[in-house]
Amino acid sequence: MPVALGTVSSSNFINQTWNNVYTVVNTISDPSNRGEQWIYAAFPQERKGTGDVYPLIIIDSANSEGNNITFSHAKRLYEITVPISVYATRMDTTDGLSSTLAATLNAYRATFDAYGMYNFNIQDTPTAHAIMAGQVVHEKRITMTCEEYV
Repeated sequence: MPVALGTVSSSNFINQTWNNVYTVVNTISDPSNRGEQWIYAAFPQERKGTGDVYPLIIIDSANSEGNNITFSHAKRLYEITVPISVYATRMDTTDGLSSTLAATLNAYRATFDAYGMYNFNIQDTPTAHAIMAGQVVHEKRITMTCEEYV
């Protein structure tokens, strides 16, 4: 199902990139069917470590690195990175959500391009494991990158 994204411009490229990624990721259904928010910009502190918070997805702030295209060109080329973490108490849930996340982002590749987010790529990291409030939590990080000319 198509979603409405915003066009990236020189005045909004960091926050609009994050908003576009959030909008797309928010199309993923909660595997626990909790009927409440489960995709965040930061870890929900009031529920950190409690079992009912998992699984969850955290979309970190977008990072940018700009380069001049040529000395006389008015626009700059920015590489934007958006780290996204998937947390769950079961490894198969972490892996499944990570696969769904990657597939969802890839499905919107042309849409990202249409809104000024070019050369879209994703990369993942090995799964990390931690003990929080006495339970094992698995984390897999997907990093989305794109280029923007603003």
